[in-house]
Amino acid sequence: MISALVVAVVSVIVMVPTHRLSIDLGGLALPVGLLFGALFQTVASVFLWASTGSRLPVVLLACAWGLLVMPLAGTGPGGGVLMPAILGDQMQYSGWIVQALGVFIPFIVCAVVTVQRLRRVQRAS
Repeated sequence: MISALVVAVVSVIVMVPTHRLSIDLGGLALPVGLLFGALFQTVASVFLWASTGSRLPVVLLACAWGLLVMPLAGTGPGGGVLMPAILGDQMQYSGWIVQALGVFIPFIVCAVVTVQRLRRVQRAS
């Protein structure tokens, strides 16, 4: 369980500052920060499941991630400090997306693991 909290802290530290990074390729802005965050959270979730053999640390990762990101996404004039709602009259959807990635990816990993276990049980019967 401690490992889930440590991974959640590292995940928030990695994903929040990098979520707005983008690279322009041929006039198309590629959101590499969000892609990296999604990949990082997926690897972290699979790592927790593989290292413990249980889905509970993965669920704890999702819950702890949501709690740890709250102070950084707090409301203020125009949104949070690291995740502003508006910059220069333009909505910043990446802050909402990174929060969804941080919480939903661990639950998706849990769902995939559960479906795989149910299929194995059905084949064995």
